[in-house]
Amino acid sequence: MTHGMQTSTFHVITITTDAKLILLKKNSLSPIPPTSLRYTILLGVIAGLPALSIDLSAPTLSILPSVLETTVFAAGLTLSLFVLGFSVGQFVGGRASDRFGRRPVLLWALSIYILAGVCCSFATSGGALATFRLIQGAGAGACSVQAYAMVQDLFTGEVARRKQSYVSIVLTIMPMLAPALGAALIVLEGWRSVHLSLAIGGALLLTIVAFHLSETRTPPTQPQTAGLGFAASRQMLHDDDFRRISLVNALSYAAIFAYIAGAPVVVSQLGYSSTVYAAMFASTAAALSAGAFMNAGLVQRFNSRGLVWPALLIQAGANVALVGAALALPTLGPWLLLPPLLIGCFVRGIISPNLVYLAISSHREQAGLAAALVGLAQLVTASASSALLARLLEPYGAISVALTMAALSVTAIVLWLTTRLGRVVVARG
Repeated sequence: MTHGMQTSTFHVITITTDAKLILLKKNSLSPIPPTSLRYTILLGVIAGLPALSIDLSAPTLSILPSVLETTVFAAGLTLSLFVLGFSVGQFVGGRASDRFGRRPVLLWALSIYILAGVCCSFATSGGALATFRLIQGAGAGACSVQAYAMVQDLFTGEVARRKQSYVSIVLTIMPMLAPALGAALIVLEGWRSVHLSLAIGGALLLTIVAFHLSETRTPPTQPQTAGLGFAASRQMLHDDDFRRISLVNALSYAAIFAYIAGAPVVVSQLGYSSTVYAAMFASTAAALSAGAFMNAGLVQRFNSRGLVWPALLIQAGANVALVGAALALPTLGPWLLLPPLLIGCFVRGIISPNLVYLAISSHREQAGLAAALVGLAQLVTASASSALLARLLEPYGAISVALTMAALSVTAIVLWLTTRLGRVVVARG
């Protein structure tokens, strides 16, 4: 619940649930109220910009070698370099927003994203397209990290965790729709229309940010050091709880990423059509959203520590059961895989908002950098696990995916028990 008190310089917004007073600079014509559904959707879209950019353009990868007269390797680079740009962008953007504010970084990052998208749509070679995708990824990464930092700027406690859950729902829905939309655009207007559509979407988002989004970051109580943030990152990583919680979240995420990376190959090996994979992907994405939605209600009754422990345990159990289902594939068929997959994805929807909150909330004055490091941990862990899986997938099929997911999720819960928060919860239990 909010109310506004306008002065000549500031909007004063009180979030009464937390008895917290926040000063928002009066730098937008008609600011969207932070507690509104519109604000939540906006944060979800900002957070999901990298995922949308990847999934919308994914259907173009198979046709790029022919339409641009390039190699399959060069076509693959358009995705790899986007992810590299995303990694760098979220670190630089998170650090910059802690020093200069969320809003100016968003405006600059969206401008870069739009310009790169337009250039992608006019690219005449695989190398040019890959270069522009690198720049586009940097813009998208610098944007996405702001959403998590803004939640920490505006909310605390139960309200912050609930808002993070709703942002996760929006973030999950976008990749569900993007591949089908991308394929439709290719059929109707050609592959260039995909990148032009991303640029147009970025321009709409830029307009909303420019006219309807106020600055959320309050002046820090401690002076911010200059530089790229490597010293600040090292100091943050010396926080044992932050480091371990970020890694637990990364391992849990990597288990889901292993499924995303391996499922298309497994479905193909089993002789099923892409329609079967689409149905599996949609159902597991819906389970993730359902888990995040339930978490929004659970945080009103339980703290994050109390929710993370059983959710991690259930995810590990579901993935161990997935190993058994994979071993039974020749006899019982692939649909036996779906129940443990749905359960694991559902509890991931509970795990993610709570672990992200626990990691970032202890570093509120550097929320941008903290969010960037949490995101980088996810990306590095998922990339490493998927690289290992790629070597095992062809000879071992579904069992390699299930074993990778089980190993990651079991490691996550073991590591959680080594954190101070995990030990406290188990001791009280």
